[in-house]
Amino acid sequence: MQLQPHPALKRFVRHYLILDGLHPVNGMHRLFADGNTGLVFNLDNALMCAAGNKPAQHTCWLYGQVKTYHDLSLTGSINWIVVVLQPYGAYPLWGVPGSEWYNCFFPATEILGARISDISNALAKAKDLPQRICLLDNYLLQLVDQKCRSDEQVMQAVQHIMMQEGAVSVEALTQALTISERTLERKFNLQIGITPKRFADIVRLGFSAKRMQRMQSPHSFTGIAYESGYYDQAHFINEFKKYTGITPQQYHAQANPLALNFLAL
Repeated sequence: MQLQPHPALKRFVRHYLILDGLHPVNGMHRLFADGNTGLVFNLDNALMCAAGNKPAQHTCWLYGQVKTYHDLSLTGSINWIVVVLQPYGAYPLWGVPGSEWYNCFFPATEILGARISDISNALAKAKDLPQRICLLDNYLLQLVDQKCRSDEQVMQAVQHIMMQEGAVSVEALTQALTISERTLERKFNLQIGITPKRFADIVRLGFSAKRMQRMQSPHSFTGIAYESGYYDQAHFINEFKKYTGITPQQYHAQANPLALNFLAL
């Protein structure tokens, strides 16, 4: 379930993703790139760690732009609220360049301090979901009051890429915004953590995944490849596997992914 943040937060927060009431899990899960960063509030007993690391139970995790995908060991009951940020949302909120937490998934206290643990504890004690959303809104609104605004050119570039569903060249993007490629790339690395080209590729991948979730026939992969702006089905398969580690056919076979870009292996 997705819930909208306070209207004053829409420049920074895309939505709140609620993952609750699920069966206990015990196994590997894959999180692949979707162009967003976020905060994961762990309100129950779930243990999580990157593949090869020791499992740990933290009340809040923070993740930056994902290079391709993270394999995460997940055990316990999932009761999460994920603050899915706008691609450029983290930098104005916390002042940390996007490039510094690129491809990172770590306890939020490492950057946000003990205050984020207090928020997580308050969320766990809240009596219902509306109260939890109110707590999150208030915490984030305090940050917005203290921080600078998002870069307008980066926001416009992201909006343009989203409108084109990722099927846009960097040259077309710089012409539309009247900005040099070098300047746009520098701004993206600071505010988002990846280049405009990589962000567009990830957005295109995300739209193709949405199309696969809606498709009825297994013979529709070629159509999805062309609809998503790939040269052909082979190009689509190669790009999809590069970012997710699995083929489109394997992704489509997933019965109940936890989210569009988060699924059990």
